[in-house]
Amino acid sequence: MFNALTRYFTEDDEWEPKICPITMPDGTAKNLNTWAPFLVGIQVYDEFRVYPIELRTLIARCMADAPGDRPSLDELLNIISRNIAQGDDRAIAAQRDWEEEKRKDPTKQKPLVNVKTPPAVEDNDLLIRFFQEYFHEPPVREDPYRDLWDRD
Repeated sequence: MFNALTRYFTEDDEWEPKICPITMPDGTAKNLNTWAPFLVGIQVYDEFRVYPIELRTLIARCMADAPGDRPSLDELLNIISRNIAQGDDRAIAAQRDWEEEKRKDPTKQKPLVNVKTPPAVEDNDLLIRFFQEYFHEPPVREDPYRDLWDRD
């Protein structure tokens, strides 16, 4: 499952799921055997700490070794929908705050987003920038296999 989700493959014989203590949505504690210990385990990677523990736990549960430990589709939809609504509320509040700051000082500019660290709020400007840079005007990349295609 992990390899399918991440397209990661290793020849490391020690690569295996790890037992991680998690809190289930009903508040009960569980030792989860997951392929995503870096999200909820003892050594959570710093770049993932910015995401809510509820979402990290959900992903770790999706990557559980035992199918019975994985969330149902209804649970997935409920948790994701709730988090999207909370994110939208934060984005609306952040936009309102920004507009108030801009009203007070029309010369003020939004700080640049560090693309290596997810922002606290994905506002409309960031989503528009993402769409522009990756869909509307995607970067031009050389085909690394161009010399291998059929030659006439």
